[in-house]
Amino acid sequence: MARKRKSKSRKAGASPAPAPASPASPASAEPPAKRVRSFRLRLNLTALELASGHDGLLRGAPEPVLLLAAYLLVPPDPGAPTRLTPPRPLGRTLVRFSAPEGRFPVVLTLRAPLSFKARARAREDDRILLLALAVEEDAGKEVERLYAHLADAKHLRLWDLDAPVPSPSALAELIAAPYLRDNAAPVRVGVLDDGGDLRDTCHDDDFVGACAAVVSTARHEDALRFHFVSEGGRNDWTAVTTVSVD
Repeated sequence: MARKRKSKSRKAGASPAPAPASPASPASAEPPAKRVRSFRLRLNLTALELASGHDGLLRGAPEPVLLLAAYLLVPPDPGAPTRLTPPRPLGRTLVRFSAPEGRFPVVLTLRAPLSFKARARAREDDRILLLALAVEEDAGKEVERLYAHLADAKHLRLWDLDAPVPSPSALAELIAAPYLRDNAAPVRVGVLDDGGDLRDTCHDDDFVGACAAVVSTARHEDALRFHFVSEGGRNDWTAVTTVSVD
């Protein structure tokens, strides 16, 4: 008679075999890298409209000067929101117009549109700041100083002239300024240069006003009108421009 084979039983307390280990997941996923693209900025100035103009008592018509500059603004790193990247200058230019003849209003045109061009690389959330200053030139000393200070704009602070309480900001902070919306109409701004309000510190030349606009680095084209009005309204000028990014 065949003997029954005894079955081997699992030992008491034995734990089941461990499951195969799954690949370890990273503690925190890295944010996707932001795409960088090259762009070309072009600003064409076609005319200067003078609703009114003044160069002082018995001094004749004004001699308008426009100073234009562009800067690339970079948003702060979310991990270090208080650390601001200095604006990257994209270029500057100066335009002198002949004194208008006859009565106001008058439109001063250029023989050929003045083209301000710049090339750079930017991320999709970077922005371009356009800054325009209007000056009635007499001796030329203030024009010279302002043109020099537009090189890197470290001397300048801007604020919204329509704000009930002025809050001057460095140019790097303007990427988050609520009054400067992407591709919106330029905004009249106050300007501090080395801590002094240009309305008070320009003596050799007369400061008329300043405008700023923020535009996207994405492909687009807009017609922008930069409006400058001096205190008292004796000088009321508008620069007619087209701005394109591609």
